[in-house]
Amino acid sequence: MKIARWMIGALLIAAIAITVSFQLTPSRDHWPVAETQPPAQPGEVTLTFLGTSTVLISDGTTHLLTDGYFSRVSIPELFGLIEPNQERIDNALKQAGISKLDAIPVLHSHFDHAMDSPLVAQRTGAQLLGSASTAMVGRGGGLPEDRITTVQTHAPYRFGDFTLHFVPAGHVPLPKAIENWTGKGEITEPVTPPAPLGDWEEGTSYGLVVSHPAGSLLIQGSAGMQPGELDRYQADYALLASASLGKQSEAYQQAFMEETAQAVGAHTVIPVHWDDFFAELREDVAPLPWALDDLDASFRAMADRHGGDFFVLPPFQPFTLTPPAAAPPETAP
Repeated sequence: MKIARWMIGALLIAAIAITVSFQLTPSRDHWPVAETQPPAQPGEVTLTFLGTSTVLISDGTTHLLTDGYFSRVSIPELFGLIEPNQERIDNALKQAGISKLDAIPVLHSHFDHAMDSPLVAQRTGAQLLGSASTAMVGRGGGLPEDRITTVQTHAPYRFGDFTLHFVPAGHVPLPKAIENWTGKGEITEPVTPPAPLGDWEEGTSYGLVVSHPAGSLLIQGSAGMQPGELDRYQADYALLASASLGKQSEAYQQAFMEETAQAVGAHTVIPVHWDDFFAELREDVAPLPWALDDLDASFRAMADRHGGDFFVLPPFQPFTLTPPAAAPPETAP
C-alpha cells in the first residue's frame, strides 16, 4: 500500500513538473531588438515577422508570405484532430495589413508551416508554392490546381521584381519520438482538415533565397542545412530558424552557420521560429517554453558565430532592407 501511494505521489509530482516546465518561458529582453522605422519609400523592400517562419515580404507592389501559419494550435489540441483556426487567421491578416498576396512559398509541410497555407491563399488570391507534399496540402485544403506550383530546386520563380529560389535544406534533428509523431516522410494523399498533426509530414525542406534590386535575403525555416547548396547564392540578410539549434552539438551549430549565413555572405542575421507558436500571435509573444527550447543557447549559437549584425524582429513590426551598395564604376585602362 505504501509503495502504491509512493508511486502515485511520484507520478503527480512528475506531472506537475512537466506542466510547469511548459508554462515557464525564457526572456528575450537582453537580446538586441530592431528599431522602429519610418514607413518604407516606394520600391523599398520590407520584412514583417509574423511568428514561426511566417514572414511578409513586400516592395509595396508585390507581396509574398512564407508559410502563413496563424492558427497556432495549443499543445493539448495536438493530441486530437487539428484544423485551421479561421478567426485567428483573419485577425492576424488584418493586424498585418494583408489583403492581397502574390505568392505563399512553403518551406516544408509540417502543420506549423503548411496547414493554414491553402486557406490563406484563398483569402488573399495567392499562388501556393512548395514541394509535392505541400501540393497535397493545397489540394486537401480545396485550392484549385492552377493555384498550386510544385517547385523545382534552384529554379527561378518570379513575382514582380522578386525572384525566388528554393534550395535543398533539412530539418533540425529532433528526438526520434517527436519526429515519428510530427511526420518525417512524404505526403502522398490530399490532407483534408481536421486531421492528426502527423498527416502534415515534413516532405522536402527548403531554404528560400529571395532576390530583389532593393535587397536580398535567405529564409531558413528550420535549423537544418545541406552542405554546399547555398554556395552559389548571395543574400544580404539571413532569417534563420533558431528552435532547437541550442540543443545541437557545437559542431552542428558551426556547420549550420557556415552553410547558411556565411555561405550567402549575409551581413545581418535575424532569428525566426523562436516564438511560442502554441499560443496566439501577439506583438509581445513569448519565446518557446524551456521544455521545448533554450532561447539563449539557440541565439548564442547564431550571434557568437556571426561577425555582423544580429537582432530580433518583433511580430508585426516592419523592417526596411538596406539596398546593396552600388558597384563602383569601372575605370578605363
